[in-house]
Amino acid sequence: MNYYIGANEGLAPWIIVLLAIMPVLPALLALKVAFVFYKSMDELQKKIMSESVIISFLLVGFGTFTYGFLEGAGFPPLPSIWILPALIGFQGLALAFVSRKYK
Repeated sequence: MNYYIGANEGLAPWIIVLLAIMPVLPALLALKVAFVFYKSMDELQKKIMSESVIISFLLVGFGTFTYGFLEGAGFPPLPSIWILPALIGFQGLALAFVSRKYK
């Protein structure tokens, strides 16, 4: 869905694609920082983090899978750009619950 009608006129398609994916570059840096942070954790912290990531993956995965069927029943489409923020948000919530188990 093009939200900026007329803004792309006169630009080469490769430039439009390049501009569209530019916000991914800082996200890649954040991904690297998160990986380095994970590698610096001790074993218990890694276990807690891993459990919360798995819970988030399963909740968001099952939720989007279910919503995909609901879209076929007439529900409005869910933009895929919201999946990563949902994963991160649910991982934070799951982290709070999982860490309580180890205190």
